[in-house]
Amino acid sequence: MMETNQQVLPPGSYAQCGAGVTLGQTRVWAYQTTDSSTGAVLGPARWPAVTIVAQRGTATRATYVNRLPSFDPAQPTGPGLVQGELPFDQTVHWADPLKTGCAMPMQGASANPSCKQNYIGPVPATVHLHGAELPAAYDGDPESWFTPNGLKGADYHTIGSPGPGTAIYEYPNLQEPGTLWFHDHALGVTRLNVYAGLAGFYFLKDPNTEPQGYPSGPYEIEMAVQDRMFDASGQLYLPTQQASINHPFWSPIFEGDVAVVNGAAFPYLNVEPRRYRLHILNGSLNRGYTFVFGNAPVYLVGADDNYFDKPVPLAVSSGGVSDGLPVSPGERADIIVDFSKFAGQTIELTNSQPGQDVQLPDIMQFRVAASTSTPDASCDPAHPDTTAGVCARKNPVPHLTDGNGNVLPGVKVDRVRQMILYDHVEKSGGPVPADIKEYVNNTTWNGLESASIAHDFPSDGISELPRVGSVEMWEIVYLSTMPGASHPVHIHLSQFQVLNRQAINTSQYLADWNKAFGATGSSAAPLPGGCTAGTYCADYGPPLDYATPNKDGALGGNLPFSGYLQGANLPPAAGESGWKDTADAHAGQVLRILVRWTPSSIPVVPNQSYAGQNLYEFDPTQGYYVWHCHVITHEDNEMMRPYRVTN
Repeated sequence: MMETNQQVLPPGSYAQCGAGVTLGQTRVWAYQTTDSSTGAVLGPARWPAVTIVAQRGTATRATYVNRLPSFDPAQPTGPGLVQGELPFDQTVHWADPLKTGCAMPMQGASANPSCKQNYIGPVPATVHLHGAELPAAYDGDPESWFTPNGLKGADYHTIGSPGPGTAIYEYPNLQEPGTLWFHDHALGVTRLNVYAGLAGFYFLKDPNTEPQGYPSGPYEIEMAVQDRMFDASGQLYLPTQQASINHPFWSPIFEGDVAVVNGAAFPYLNVEPRRYRLHILNGSLNRGYTFVFGNAPVYLVGADDNYFDKPVPLAVSSGGVSDGLPVSPGERADIIVDFSKFAGQTIELTNSQPGQDVQLPDIMQFRVAASTSTPDASCDPAHPDTTAGVCARKNPVPHLTDGNGNVLPGVKVDRVRQMILYDHVEKSGGPVPADIKEYVNNTTWNGLESASIAHDFPSDGISELPRVGSVEMWEIVYLSTMPGASHPVHIHLSQFQVLNRQAINTSQYLADWNKAFGATGSSAAPLPGGCTAGTYCADYGPPLDYATPNKDGALGGNLPFSGYLQGANLPPAAGESGWKDTADAHAGQVLRILVRWTPSSIPVVPNQSYAGQNLYEFDPTQGYYVWHCHVITHEDNEMMRPYRVTN
């Protein structure tokens, strides 16, 4: 991990506000990839990183070296520029490598003037392989951070003793093939480290099981789509408007005005009139996209880190233009785009999903040549050969759902949880709120700081304790009345299938949920000082006893959802046809997912459960994993919780 210069914006001189501006290179943070045996540089430092291609069944050992420089105010254009450009907010719960106590509001951080200053010091970083089935020690959880000078987080792990600023991880690569990605995951600064450029693709290949005949070589292209802002000198710019009194730099929403694809602003790609395979990653902090490829046919062949049974054509409206491909932060879409009928034309890749504050309709261009250099020998996704495994999986996905919103007969669901995502805004009486926090089940990252969770889980404050091998139904409601708002939910280690979504009366549920705090007959912990029975209590955790099933038979400590549901179940979207690791919880809906703590390739045994059986080739009960919102600004301010796999 290092700082480098990169030509992100188009070079040249431009007129801006009556003055001339020359745009040069942008200083970014990036992964440089070398061969650990020879020291040969395999991929120079670049945002995004060179793609790592791993083979299923052959482990990858990675030595991560943190060489990120601190900002040097004596050299404002020299080494360490990036940290000086980005707003490191010390008042959110973050790594706090210098142990100033600023990240702990109960110690008076909001009243300490030094805590309102931008942090300048050794940069904490770690690496999460998003979508991987791997031991917790190498998962890159938020507390596993390390700095260049040897400071370490509480959950730092490494193989051997590699020295300061270094951690060695090993990835088993035993799961089914698909599109993974790696990115920073340090506590409370993930948004900054990813914004600076610390991200890259990781492909897992297995010719024995994955579909054959897809476009490959120069016709298989990865596309990391991110939005950014830049200042007048062409450097990364992240607005520092004060969203709340307690947090001078953190903001719950960031939307950039520049589309960056593979580290280039508003680029174009020269293509031939043939089929191309595109691995699309939404690596933005907050923004969701709905990608439209003009009139070009688009086929979905996989999502996140797995393949579908066969290609799924993207729906086309009556005007001949596709309805669009929605991709939320953290999600990947594996698609085939057919440019064969567009020789000599330019296809605009656009975004039809509106932003909350900043619109970004234009992404990039595909400039189609007049002819192909060689015949297109790739398979036709409109007519897959399911028997031969050409353009389709050789073995079907182990299905838990029928794709229409129902659990398949014979699938045993071992446990149901109902959980809440909640944006809490504490008013101050002025125009700026006193505080804003993003909660999973109204619980802080450290559950021992939330009274009801500490009451039920006093040993470590971890409340989600699925059994290895089990299948659980997680029903998740985002308690927001803002139309179009959503939280993409990401679960580490496990993969899940989207069962359905269903409308819920959010306003009425929220009103009754608030009244449940301190209600008579509740077996949850007493309300702390400052909270009143019958009104919302921030940080408390869920209002009821987490471990006592509610009337829906669900754990989680929340009122049962059943009395507030509206209308029929909505089946999953086309891009949710297989295993997922990230899915949207939309405001006004229940998101239902079936989560399985078993390798995704393991078949379903009718009417039986693997609960209590470890079918991974490592022990997932050692350590902990996390689940969180993948709006990265939200996960950086409490919208993330650890969970532990049990026997």
